[in-house]
Amino acid sequence: MSPPRTPGAPASGRKPPVASVRLDSPLPHLDRPFDYAVPPTLVDVVEVGSRVRIPFAGRLVSGVVTRLPRTSSFGGDLSTIRSSSAIPSYTPAAITLAERIARRYGGSVWDVLRLMAPPRAAAVEKRDWESAPVALDADYADAASRAQAEPLARVGERVVWEALPDVEPRTSIAAARLVATALATAVTGASSIVVAPDARAVAVLMAECRRLGLSRWTARSGGSVAVLDHDDGAAVRFGSYVAAMRGHARIVIGTRPVAMQPVPHLGVIAVWDEANGALEDLHAPYPHARTVASMRAEEGAGLVLGGYAPSADAIALVEHGWARLEAPSRDEVRAAVPAVDVMTAERRDAEGGAGWHWMPGSVWRAVRAALPEGPVAIVVPRAGYVNATACARCEQWAECRECSSLLGLASPGADPVCLDQGHLQTDWHCPECQGAQLKHVRQGADRIAEQLQRMLGDVPLTVSTASAGVVDDHTVTEGVVLATPAALPAVAGGYRHLVVTDAGVPAGTGLGGELKAIRWWLGAAALVRSRHEGGSVTIVGEVPPAVRRALSTWSPADAARDEYQERSALGLPPHRRYLTVHGDRALVRDALAHAGVVDEPSGPTTWIDLQDGVGILVPRSQAQAIVDGLRDAQREASKVKRELRVRVDGPLELPR
Repeated sequence: MSPPRTPGAPASGRKPPVASVRLDSPLPHLDRPFDYAVPPTLVDVVEVGSRVRIPFAGRLVSGVVTRLPRTSSFGGDLSTIRSSSAIPSYTPAAITLAERIARRYGGSVWDVLRLMAPPRAAAVEKRDWESAPVALDADYADAASRAQAEPLARVGERVVWEALPDVEPRTSIAAARLVATALATAVTGASSIVVAPDARAVAVLMAECRRLGLSRWTARSGGSVAVLDHDDGAAVRFGSYVAAMRGHARIVIGTRPVAMQPVPHLGVIAVWDEANGALEDLHAPYPHARTVASMRAEEGAGLVLGGYAPSADAIALVEHGWARLEAPSRDEVRAAVPAVDVMTAERRDAEGGAGWHWMPGSVWRAVRAALPEGPVAIVVPRAGYVNATACARCEQWAECRECSSLLGLASPGADPVCLDQGHLQTDWHCPECQGAQLKHVRQGADRIAEQLQRMLGDVPLTVSTASAGVVDDHTVTEGVVLATPAALPAVAGGYRHLVVTDAGVPAGTGLGGELKAIRWWLGAAALVRSRHEGGSVTIVGEVPPAVRRALSTWSPADAARDEYQERSALGLPPHRRYLTVHGDRALVRDALAHAGVVDEPSGPTTWIDLQDGVGILVPRSQAQAIVDGLRDAQREASKVKRELRVRVDGPLELPR
């Protein structure tokens, strides 16, 4: 089917080449191919994967050519493509992958294609890509001969990896085995993709590649590794994307979108820190890099889902026999990691009042004793100044007068502000005792830094937070580093001692809070020397027994397995899949009925009433059919200008 013929379209009776195009449109009922005629001037330019400009509904819109059929089933005259990119931005296999991802998440193909490829750069398209430099087989072979780490997986293997930190150099990720895995595939002529959660991890991976003699691909000199990072300019990023798509570099490293990177022949795809929330896209249809990588593995590629602390979703793949667990032995753990001590409430009580300071006396003495032997790190869970307060007289939590949320302080001397809505609380008084003084209960990194500077005296203090600036790896050589979990920099040789203050299960994170705490604190502990080198970690705070056990014994996979089994017994994700449907209540009920979902107490589906919609937990065997049915209902509603919002695998919202 095609929109009405516009001026400039071929006359009736002629049979010009035809292109099926996906439109840039947010409307679900327009999420389908439209046929357009390819004008003679673009016959040699338009290919599958070309980005085009086309007339639609009286205006020019963007689109992507997804097929080049011989004929069109549309009975009238076809509108004509107005312009096209000089080279395709997608391969046929990439378009098929986009269609699969869109169906899995109940979204539009255009949205997935938009997330897959960076914006076009005309200068990049004008390059002579046929004669562009291509990485040499010898480069990969030489690098592979230097790599001492064992590859994790080869083509066709699926591995969930509980990693241990690299000893030399000590970095924020276990880069050696990830790069060795990519190299083992690249030497066979296939492509490898390594997905990282942030720019710091990308830099560590590239540093390991350089250590082995591999260079980053550039348009001028070529190279062996294509790097895609949001910090790069548009031309650099799009150039690296095209180079990887055309096979000029067989190893591809990047952040979340690179999980969908088109390559000529994918041999293995690895995702580091697969439990990291940064790997879930913030834009519809919200694909997660772990899921995308697993979908690509179903086509025959090798898969590595790695991290210091695996997620329940990754362990589920192991429990169902779809992947195998690569975990270190207890001897390997003891040799590689620091001694971890979780300070209990009983021990804090034994120290009296000093034990309940944010830095207990015994912990502070351990910090001072460790300083002569190397840098010490102090991790604060929260950024900002003061994140929660209480009445200094009666210790009642300080709450907002308007909405009853907790009050915080943005800076020294400021009036308190509620954390949920930002209501300013001038002239605050405690409703219980009428006291006007506030006690700092949950202090942020900025407030801790003020106190720590006075406590340290002449000892150098480095602060690494979003507000103060994130410090680069290996730039600190002495003193104390104060940081939030994601901003802790690596130091040469590892920290001598690490203290985590006010540790606990993060509030408001929903399902999986305990696993998130384990991941945070083990990720920080991975930057500390091994216990044989004197490395130690002190966790100060209230943590559940399961978290304390996983931290003190360094057994995150066991904790993830226990979490998955508990969720399975309760019918929670990932044992079942979670879908949310928002819109007019009658429309939501009709859409669910159309998808075959019935609200029955004894049925296989659990309903959760939400403020403006419904959440449903569905068996995984039925999930895709239900998603397809909801997408059909969404298209029908869109035709009559009614809005129905569907999200697949989003955050689980439980009634309070």
